[in-house]
Amino acid sequence: MTEDKKKQPDVTEASTEETNTFRDVIPDKVKHSSTWITAGLVILYLFLLGFLDFILWIIAAAQFLFSVFTKEPSAHLSNFSIRLRNYIVQIIDFVTYSSSERPFPFNSLPSEDDE
Repeated sequence: MTEDKKKQPDVTEASTEETNTFRDVIPDKVKHSSTWITAGLVILYLFLLGFLDFILWIIAAAQFLFSVFTKEPSAHLSNFSIRLRNYIVQIIDFVTYSSSERPFPFNSLPSEDDE
């Protein structure tokens, strides 16, 4: 019985040590608010990508109709789709952490020349 009593305090000490070391293991970056702001922005931009996918369907359908009726696609829609593609690339780079530069509205919209 004396052996059981000796083992019990050691178990409580070990659990206290584990709790203290767990707190020490959490990096400061997790506690920093900018990490959570970036995570929220990533989620918002992912929702925006879903909406932009719908816009791409509309552009593709409109370009098809232009090519059926006028025998050539709309130059204005082509220019817009190039800018939209560049914006989507900016968003993908941000949400995959390939770039730390935040897309529009935090920075300017990409132009046709941005590749």
